[in-house]
Amino acid sequence: MRTKLIVAGVSVVAVVSLMAVACSAGGESDTTGPGAQEQVAGTDQKTEGEKTIVMEVTGPKTADITYSLGSDQSQENGAKLPWKKELTSNDSFALPMVSAQLMGSSSGKIECRITVDGELAKENASSGEFAIVTCTADNF
Repeated sequence: MRTKLIVAGVSVVAVVSLMAVACSAGGESDTTGPGAQEQVAGTDQKTEGEKTIVMEVTGPKTADITYSLGSDQSQENGAKLPWKKELTSNDSFALPMVSAQLMGSSSGKIECRITVDGELAKENASSGEFAIVTCTADNF
């Protein structure tokens, strides 16, 4: 009898977990990328503890860019350079990251930079054919 109760309890937990995953996967599509509270042009209102995070990539022509804020990640393929994304976060540990790779046979210097509330948090550069650069701001 005890084994049947345990099996039934585990089954209920599994079904509830699957329903929670299904519910969170549905609904509206989030096409704004990480930092769902993306800055709206012309608004300067910040909530307490909110950080403004700006990610930038510069280089020749275009790049494939992946960026994240916390556990959310997005990608922009074939992004024209210079590229810039401004996001906001209330998280005490947001860990913003941007990575970019030159496209096609492009060669040259590609750079990334992350600022948090106007202060430089990380910058990096790479050069050469198919150059890749990554910035992770872990020091703010």
